[in-house]
Amino acid sequence: MNNLNKFLLFTFLFVVLNTWAQGTPSSVLQTKFQKEKKLDSLMQILHAENLKENRENYDLNVLLSEQNSSFNGINQQIQKAKVILKEGIDYKGFTSELALLIEWKEKCVKGIINDKSKIQTVRELTTTSILLNELLKRTNFQLQQISVNNQALSGIQRRIDSMAISKVFYQIPIQEVPKKNYYQQMALMTKDLSFANQNLKNAIDSIQKLEVKGNKFKFDLESDIALVNFARKELNLKMKSGISDVVESKEAYLSLVENFKHSFVKGYLLFVFYVANQSGILGLLVFFIIGLTFYLRVIRSKYKEVNLFGNLKYPVHALNYPLLSAILIMISIFQFFLPSPPFVFMAFLWIICGIALTIILKKAENKYWYWIWIAFFILNNIVFQDNLLLLYSQNEARFIAFLSLIGIILGLFIFSNRKKTGKEITEKSLRVGLIIFIVFEFIALILILFNNYNLGKILMANGYFTIFIVYQLRWAYRISNDILNLSLYFSKSEEDLEKDPNNELNAEKNLKVSGFTYALFAVGWYVLISRNSYSFQNFTEPIIESIYQKRQFGEFTFSFDNLFLFFFILFMSGLSTRIVSFLTTESNSNGSSAKKSGLGSWLLLIRIAIITLGVLIAFISIGIPMDKIALMISALSVGIGFGLQNVINNLVSGLIIAFEKPINLDDIVEVGGNMGKMKSIGIRSSVITTWDGADVIIPNGDLLSQHLVNWTMGSNRRRFEIDLGVAYGSDLNQVKTIITNVLMEHELILKNPTPMVWVTKFGESSIDFVIKYWVPHFNFGNDVRNDIIIAIDIAFKINGIEIPFPQQDVHIQSNIGIDTEGDTKETEN
Repeated sequence: MNNLNKFLLFTFLFVVLNTWAQGTPSSVLQTKFQKEKKLDSLMQILHAENLKENRENYDLNVLLSEQNSSFNGINQQIQKAKVILKEGIDYKGFTSELALLIEWKEKCVKGIINDKSKIQTVRELTTTSILLNELLKRTNFQLQQISVNNQALSGIQRRIDSMAISKVFYQIPIQEVPKKNYYQQMALMTKDLSFANQNLKNAIDSIQKLEVKGNKFKFDLESDIALVNFARKELNLKMKSGISDVVESKEAYLSLVENFKHSFVKGYLLFVFYVANQSGILGLLVFFIIGLTFYLRVIRSKYKEVNLFGNLKYPVHALNYPLLSAILIMISIFQFFLPSPPFVFMAFLWIICGIALTIILKKAENKYWYWIWIAFFILNNIVFQDNLLLLYSQNEARFIAFLSLIGIILGLFIFSNRKKTGKEITEKSLRVGLIIFIVFEFIALILILFNNYNLGKILMANGYFTIFIVYQLRWAYRISNDILNLSLYFSKSEEDLEKDPNNELNAEKNLKVSGFTYALFAVGWYVLISRNSYSFQNFTEPIIESIYQKRQFGEFTFSFDNLFLFFFILFMSGLSTRIVSFLTTESNSNGSSAKKSGLGSWLLLIRIAIITLGVLIAFISIGIPMDKIALMISALSVGIGFGLQNVINNLVSGLIIAFEKPINLDDIVEVGGNMGKMKSIGIRSSVITTWDGADVIIPNGDLLSQHLVNWTMGSNRRRFEIDLGVAYGSDLNQVKTIITNVLMEHELILKNPTPMVWVTKFGESSIDFVIKYWVPHFNFGNDVRNDIIIAIDIAFKINGIEIPFPQQDVHIQSNIGIDTEGDTKETEN
């Protein structure tokens, strides 16, 4: 009998006994009372049993729920570990790469730290220092990946272990069915747990061993870098003292072929590692080259649309060679932001830049200066190859002296012909660069002759690099200035265009270079030729470290490079909106531009999206998390809501205009008594150009709150009216026929709807007509009105129909006798 049946039985007996007791004598009642006490005792026993049974059921359910949750949790962690182990952690790849790094490191320091040579060269020490730093960057990157993998697996192992020691797993359910399920789950979990623990342990042990080995190699690298830098310091002091650094022993040096092989291996390794470590900024360089190329092609298409491209007297090198111009400009800019670029990589960029400049100069310079550039470019390429040789050889020293002598002869030849027609040195930067080149080559020749190899090679190479840098920066600046002026030409007003009726841009005016720009050129030249030298790096390293150093401001961590990145992203987002606005314009024949009505107010949304995305990326780049950004925005919104209500109203109205599109660019609108064409739709305000030429700036809130009339929203077709009167006595049917024929003959008047001619009333001086007709576009209305009035006037004159002018009959009544005598008397007196 279950508990419910027992409870019902006892309840029934209690009711029966209680009913029977109400009609029973007292002696019997006492007996009944004793029976009731026994009944209460039985009820208490029953309740206790029910409570115990319910509590056991509850405990069992709680246990089963916790066990199921724990089993599921530990199974998830085991499956996660299996997935990670199946996908594979590339610690084996780093093992093989680490072996290569160790081998390459030993080759790098050979002759500098191990088996030290009798002569150390600046190029060898500088290349070795940069290569070791690139190896260190690669090692740090791999160690960081290994550390992340180690932490991920160790975290999974800790979570599995912490869950496996839970007491929940070791409580066996009492009931048979849950007990069987528990045994099955426990068996499966034990098997999987054993497998996962073993694999995780093996993986973690391998990673930790590799991490220890990688850290040891990292410490060795740092030690070698310190030793190489010390050698660079000693050699730098030796060069400053002017002591000869060539040992008079032929057995101390490699042959030219051995020197080339040694230099090629180091240069190749350095190039590959630098490209791999700086893939981000190099990808950005390629992106900007592609973007500028596309921009220049758009500008060229705009000039072709308005038939100005073929007649431009302004230099159009950028439009003729958009890709080459983009390569020249972007490499000239990005070369200053590359972190410690090795010479082998800079030589690669300079050769690409030189090829682009050679093609551009073929049409930009006269033959004399073009061949001068060709000569310098060929010599620079030879110097590039020579500068890649890292070790000393006597044949190379003689070759350096030969290059210095060739440079002196070429420089003196150009300088002596500077006053001849067509050979003038008009650029101040080129004149100064040529003098520096001649001085450097002369000193280099003397140093090589006196066995000062390192300083002589540095001056020889830097002399040639000076001419190359002068050409590169000069033409990059010139073409950038041309691009700016060619772009701004489309934003000129009609008044500015009237000052330039032949659509010619003044080239000489745009070639002026300020003193500040020359100073920037000088600083840029010094940075490019000396930034890999020990003195320059010794001076700039503390500054660079302070820029990249993390600083704490309350809970916020920042560095100056992040701040620079923050403002750079904001600047680029603002510039991007202007570029997008420019690229979405259509060029008119008069040189002005108008927005494409196809984009319309969607352009506003695009600009808002770019700015919003730029602001979010800027805040994220500086290290501010999204929850903090949301908190800042919510805090600012309160103050903005109270203090900038009108501004916010206009901003929101701008968004409403962008989405609902009640107006579009180039629409003919009328608002607040101002009628004209929509010139722009901004975030806060919009601009209407009236027929008088004035630009009326109207807040977006006013556009929505006032009665806005859009004449071209639904259709560009518009109806126009002309009021006309003919003299009394004219044949009205003939008049109506003449007007109808004139209307039907005009090609811009739509035939559907049909033009209408109505006689409206008898006027004071004429019988009045009204003419109503439709034109395909609002802009044609006044021109068509002009043509119709002239044609009607001619037709009326031919048919003898008079158009009367207003007439009035004036009747003057006068009494001659009034005041005549008085006037006569007054006259007589």
